[in-house]
Amino acid sequence: MKRSINKRFASLMLVFMLVLTIMPVGALAEEAAVFTDIGHSPYEEAIVQLYDKGVIAQPINGRFRPEDPLTKAELSALMVRGFKLPEIQSLDVEEKVEKKFTYTDTLGVIDDGFVVYSADDIKSHWGENYIEGLIKVRAIDVEEDGLFKPEENITKKEFYHVLGKVLFGVDEKVDYIEKLNSLNLLDEKDLSSKDTITREEAAGALNKILSNSNFKVLTILATADIHGHIEPYKPSGADREIGGMAKMKKFVDETRKRQPNTLLVDIGDAPYNTNVANMFKGKPVIEIMNMMEYDAMVLGNHDFDFPQDVMKTNAELAKFPFLSANTYYNDSYPEYLKPSIIKDIDGIKVVIVGLTDDSSGYYTHPNNVKGVEFEDHFEAAKREVDEVKDNSDIIISLAHLHNDNGVLGEKIQGIDFVFGGGTDIVDYPRKTGDSWLISSGKHAELVSQTNINILNGEMIGFNFGHVFMTENLEEDEEVAKLVSEYTEKLDKEMEEVIGNTTVDLDGERGTARRKESNLANVIADSLVELTDADIALQNGGGVRASIDKGDITLKDVYTVLPFDNAVVVLELDGKTIWDTLEHGVSSYPSAAGMFLQVSGLEYTFDAAKDPGQRLVSVTIDGKDIEMDKTYKVVTNDFLSGGGDKFDMLKEGKVILKTKYYLRDSFKEYLLKHGTISPEVEGRITILNEVVNEE
Repeated sequence: MKRSINKRFASLMLVFMLVLTIMPVGALAEEAAVFTDIGHSPYEEAIVQLYDKGVIAQPINGRFRPEDPLTKAELSALMVRGFKLPEIQSLDVEEKVEKKFTYTDTLGVIDDGFVVYSADDIKSHWGENYIEGLIKVRAIDVEEDGLFKPEENITKKEFYHVLGKVLFGVDEKVDYIEKLNSLNLLDEKDLSSKDTITREEAAGALNKILSNSNFKVLTILATADIHGHIEPYKPSGADREIGGMAKMKKFVDETRKRQPNTLLVDIGDAPYNTNVANMFKGKPVIEIMNMMEYDAMVLGNHDFDFPQDVMKTNAELAKFPFLSANTYYNDSYPEYLKPSIIKDIDGIKVVIVGLTDDSSGYYTHPNNVKGVEFEDHFEAAKREVDEVKDNSDIIISLAHLHNDNGVLGEKIQGIDFVFGGGTDIVDYPRKTGDSWLISSGKHAELVSQTNINILNGEMIGFNFGHVFMTENLEEDEEVAKLVSEYTEKLDKEMEEVIGNTTVDLDGERGTARRKESNLANVIADSLVELTDADIALQNGGGVRASIDKGDITLKDVYTVLPFDNAVVVLELDGKTIWDTLEHGVSSYPSAAGMFLQVSGLEYTFDAAKDPGQRLVSVTIDGKDIEMDKTYKVVTNDFLSGGGDKFDMLKEGKVILKTKYYLRDSFKEYLLKHGTISPEVEGRITILNEVVNEE
């Protein structure tokens, strides 16, 4: 028995040694056997290596067809897989709509035009996601006749032109052939050839770059101004829902599977400002961001919509750092913040600097920023960049600086990318100084993807695209479950019907922040009725949504008035009221939150005049306001505390400080009146009105 075991053991060892002897050859043969027709190709090794990297897919019948011409669809697949570009799932809609890629109006929304197919002949094609991905980064486009022609062959020159766009980017004028030649990786004679490129030649060219150990792609995924939008929602005027953090999580996970060298960052204003987010003080958003494994988040101005103890709690809950190089609390730097961090991604040192708008204290409740000081954001940026620049390969700034995002790169040298927050736009990258300004939308409508291409430790270029979170994208089940749990808790408290409206109540940004709103009118009326004041002043930025005709629930009221702004009554003279209204229209036609809605008076302004000289008239009961008369003015303590730079209101005498929030006042009004039918009745008259402002 023992002899039999020994004999069997010896036989097994012999087999094992034979396997070890032939393993390299066997493994290579197995790999080569994936393709049955590349044995005589001079590019066999390149084809196999690209297959190993996942750039070339598993063939159905074992044939690679090395000498066949490369088609535009095959080109798209190679580029997207090889350089980690986004795979885009377009939405098939019945209506014919114009394709869109950007909006620069802060009131813009994602509609069908942003997510439809770029060309009809892409639909249902095997390569549609790759084709749309290559179009997304603007490395290729549809033909003049509106078709893409995916099965059309391409020349070597066309191939290298697309390759150059992917490597070096499209937002700066580049001689792609010259730049490619300067890499000393490709055959110069092929770069301008009008000969058709074959599949094996394309594989050989790509592999010279992708197999180079000194070539790396760093992907930065960014979100901005989420404002508590954990659920999908339907923008005003849109037919379909967009957004939702469950979709964002699924997209991020899929990206990381294809591209391990990925950073995920947020550019501020994430945790609050929807009912579910505010009810639980930002906790749902932070928990989801933990599940998404963010690398960093910068503080935006709305991150101060709750007091510092809430921020500290959320910072401690977060598994990622809260960044801000210029925020101080009680004369010291908070232990729950960091000015910057360094991430080592595959040997690339990436410094991430956080900057918060130094005027953030003006845009939240004064109690929320007690003890908080904001250093000049440009001075903080210079100091921080100077400290880290010698220990970095790439420096990015998460800059929630609103309009100053566009000048940060001009004022401060050394920042490669400025990821800008607070502007609420979807735009292409823009060069500012030596930096590139990146926009990442709002309200969880998209994730921006910036791919930085690095060779020999130096950035040689980048490509960029917005990936929209549309209804056809999959959701992450765990995040969707968590969202459902929180919304169910909220809905139980919010489903109570407290009133009815016979008309649609218009609280859209483009209305409440730029002209008279029937919804803002009734909110202002509720303030007068609650306090018996002469006049009500309500900032349009505090009105956050519309209400459809029909029943009004408590949830509707919280959605419209989400901020914890208390009702106060001031004594103001007519001159101060005039100055207040003048300041309110100073940013028109921009949809600024300082635009004032009113009750108890009417005012007229001329949009053609310079800011500070626009107000034409202010009347009360049909008579001109008396400049030296004292009036009782009801407003909210955001404005009375100097929010939106209404410093003149800080000088008013507070004669009543209620415990009512704005939503409480509106709720009481609805409960008392039952059914309402507010109208636009001429409280605000605009001379030389700007109808559309981009």
